[in-house]
Amino acid sequence: MSPIDIAAIERRARQLRAEEIRRINGLFAERMCVLGRLLAATAFSAVLALAEAIRPVFSWNPQAAAPAAPTAKPRIALRVRANRVVRRLFAWNPEVHHHV
Repeated sequence: MSPIDIAAIERRARQLRAEEIRRINGLFAERMCVLGRLLAATAFSAVLALAEAIRPVFSWNPQAAAPAAPTAKPRIALRVRANRVVRRLFAWNPEVHHHV
C-alpha cells in the first residue's frame, strides 16, 4: 500500500479552492458590470425625461412680444348654450336611426 501524501492533497485542495474563488469573482464582476450598465441607462433615461419636463420652465421668455389678437375661441353666452341643449333634447327622434 502506498503512503498518502497529505501535503500534496492539501496543496491541490487550496489550488482548487483558489480557482473556484476566482471563477465566482469573475461571475460577480461580470454581473455587476451588466447591472451598472442597466442602472446607467435607466438613470440617463430618467434625466432625459426630467429635462423634457422642466424645459418649458426655462424656455419661457417674458419679454416676447404678445400676440396682437387673442387666439382663444370666442365665448358663447350661457343662455345660448342652454338654449341649444334644450333644443337638442326636444329635437331627438329615436326613429330617425331605426333601420328596418
